[in-house]
Order: sequence, then structure tokens, then C-alpha cells
Amino acid sequence: MTRGLVLSALVLGGCVAISCGSTQDTTANLASAEVVVGLERTPCYGRCPVYSLRVLSDGHATLDVGRFCDEAFGRSLAQGEHTAHVDVGVWNMVAEEARAMGFDTLAQRYDDPRVMDLPSATITIQGQTVMNRYGGPNLNDLYTRIERLVGRMDWQATPEDAR
Repeated sequence: MTRGLVLSALVLGGCVAISCGSTQDTTANLASAEVVVGLERTPCYGRCPVYSLRVLSDGHATLDVGRFCDEAFGRSLAQGEHTAHVDVGVWNMVAEEARAMGFDTLAQRYDDPRVMDLPSATITIQGQTVMNRYGGPNLNDLYTRIERLVGRMDWQATPEDAR
């Protein structure tokens, strides 16, 4: 009987150790993935789309949908957190387009805190982040390109946000 308990404890301990090891590996893989493209749009007093997108180099993507996103994405997505697995090659092409537009020459911040009721767009392209709210370059074509790609992706609402 004691021998059976010891054997059971060893098997259970081994399963826990293996399970913990794979969790650490997964966490390490997610931590090592870099943002290929990210875009966050903030609210205004009107109908500005509000969302936050992150596409990682390992193909994982997250999208936190706020309000007024239907027009930007060309489809309706429920508010809340969504995930998808994406073709990173497509998003690397977006990054290349951004570089061709001179994205890598932009300042980190374009803003004037005295100006009210303007939404901001914070865009990240392969590690470079630019916050654009006031007085910055016109990146609307780039934002639209990203939003149209978002609209074509197969998003899955996270369980706690599924309705």
C-alpha cells in the first residue's frame, strides 16, 4: 500500500513538473515575440473608433475592441478582447510599406496637450512607436490599411468577453 502511494506521488509530481515546464516554455515564447504591428486609437467626444491591436512576430494577435469600430473594420465585432492567429508575412508587408513611407524617420510623439477633443493614434512598427495626436504626419492611409486587414481576420472573442 505504501509503495502504491509513493508511486502515485511520483507520477503526480512528474505530471505537475512537466505541466509547469511547458507553461514556462509557452510564457518564454510569448515574452520573446515582438510586436510587428500595433495600433491603438483613443476616444474623442464624437464617434471615433476606439481599439487596441497587437500583432506579434509569432503570429498571435490581440484586439481589444471599444466603441465605434464597425466602420473602421468594415464589419461588426463585439466589444471586448479578441484573439487570432495571423499570417505574419502580411503584417511584415505592412511594416515594409510603413518604412517606405518614412516611418523610421518620425519623432516619437506629435501632440499639444492644450488642444482638446482629438483622438490619438499610437502606432508601433517593428519596435518603433509613434504617438500621433496633433501636428504630426498624415498616417491615415496606413491606419486604414491596418484596419481593413483587421476586418478580414478571423477573430475569436475571449471566453470572458464572449456574448
